[in-house]
Amino acid sequence: MKQQRRSDDGVSPVIGTILLVALTVVLAALVSASALGMASGIRTSHIIGVSVDPGEEGELLVTVFCGDADDLKTITVYNGSRFVDVVPFSSVGTPLSFKNPASLASRKADISVVGRFKDGNQTLYSGTVVIK
Repeated sequence: MKQQRRSDDGVSPVIGTILLVALTVVLAALVSASALGMASGIRTSHIIGVSVDPGEEGELLVTVFCGDADDLKTITVYNGSRFVDVVPFSSVGTPLSFKNPASLASRKADISVVGRFKDGNQTLYSGTVVIK
């Protein structure tokens, strides 16, 4: 009678390969889940076009002329670190008047314009304006 020999030599490398592939898939899933979780906290940025011009005697005119203006809620102006005024945004192309003699007394003003949007985000313009 012939004896059949059973060889288990090829089983161990096949099982090892399957385990390594499974480990790689699990690690890839963990890394992608982690990366996507970090990306979810990024907010949408808003862009607006704004012009800042001197008006009459200590007045500053801020005009929003393009961008995400539909979502704009308020415009706040600072001269350096001094608060000038905050006004609700009305419409594109309409100059908003900011007049605060105490904050706009200097001839050369370092102006910061902060636009606040309905979703809570903000955008900033910063520049120097010569006040009349």
